[in-house]
Amino acid sequence: MSFSEILSNLSKIAEQAYEKAKQWKAEHGGKVVGLCGMHYPEELVHASGALPIILQEIDEPVTTGHAYYYPFFCGFSRSIIDQAAKGYLDFLDGFISGDYCIQVVGAGEALGVVLRKASNMFFRFPVGNQPWTQADIKEGLQELKRDLEKFVGHEITDESIRESIRVYNRNRSLMREIYRIRASNPEALSAKDLVTIVKTSMIMPKEEHNAILQELLKDLPSRETRADQEGLRVFVSGSLCGAPKVDILTMLEQTGAVVVDDDLFHGYRYINTDIDIDGNTDPLKAIASFYIAKNAKVPCPTRVDPTTSWQQYLVNAAKEHGAGAIIILMAKYCEPHMFFYPDIKETLEEAGIPHLLIEVEHEVVSLESLRTRIEAFVEIVEIEALKKGKAEASR
Repeated sequence: MSFSEILSNLSKIAEQAYEKAKQWKAEHGGKVVGLCGMHYPEELVHASGALPIILQEIDEPVTTGHAYYYPFFCGFSRSIIDQAAKGYLDFLDGFISGDYCIQVVGAGEALGVVLRKASNMFFRFPVGNQPWTQADIKEGLQELKRDLEKFVGHEITDESIRESIRVYNRNRSLMREIYRIRASNPEALSAKDLVTIVKTSMIMPKEEHNAILQELLKDLPSRETRADQEGLRVFVSGSLCGAPKVDILTMLEQTGAVVVDDDLFHGYRYINTDIDIDGNTDPLKAIASFYIAKNAKVPCPTRVDPTTSWQQYLVNAAKEHGAGAIIILMAKYCEPHMFFYPDIKETLEEAGIPHLLIEVEHEVVSLESLRTRIEAFVEIVEIEALKKGKAEASR
């Protein structure tokens, strides 16, 4: 299969977010477990023999779900509830919600009302990073492990968890390799392609996705020889839980800007760190350590970690990748992101890094007015950079 054919197939899988899971269930007779957003131990669910998938926001307007959830909550949570209310998630045998965000807590409660036949599980996930946090996370994992064992009807062994960790580490490492290759030549893959690759890893068996990535990587290195693209280099940040609207990413690249990296959940945030495991490691302790380590590498606003700074991370990331600007995608009503944004804005301004905040609504996004904003922003930043270059040259 050619490189373009692989990408086309992945795009089709991404557009029909749950078809792969339904196909797997029909072929294997196994159980499918839906995960409500970020911060869930997929490896633990995988080790149970069930198929974990991360529930996805879809473009369909929220209608039936209004009967179960507030209209002023984020589009991701409202979309998930709406999908459940319309019967789209009836194929799920279970789902896991958590407490990393008040809206996700509410979504889990609403899913419990709508999906009465599905097993309702909960992952208690401490938000801080204190000396006791690792042990506290492990305790939450143990609680979830007991629920999963009851759900599948058998014990989940340490070795099965270790093996699942190896599968998931492989998946993350393959996608990081794609990111590494693209960093030397952003033209090799579009920003939309990257989101598609990461999104499909969330909604299909990881073993199958690993095989696809290996095929994709056979051709991708040959694309490194292309000449570097010119244009404003931008870093894209935000879009927590739900995938960014790919039309916005495409529009950004159509202006001539080059997306050099991101911290999107459907991007580098999801794959940035592996779980440190070997034959003798306590797998639950390793997963607990992983949650702390990945937040240290790419800070998340749903965590309360005094050792990290999301705003400083963005400054450092922009400098590392030579980005002349940052595009921030904020889901409307996303409280964790909203709380952090004033500090991000202040820090970026102090660092002299221009940024554009795009608040994205689930139901309505005026693409043409957004196109005007993006084009104007890119043009202004490029003109200012040119002025600065001339001024420095004349000294």
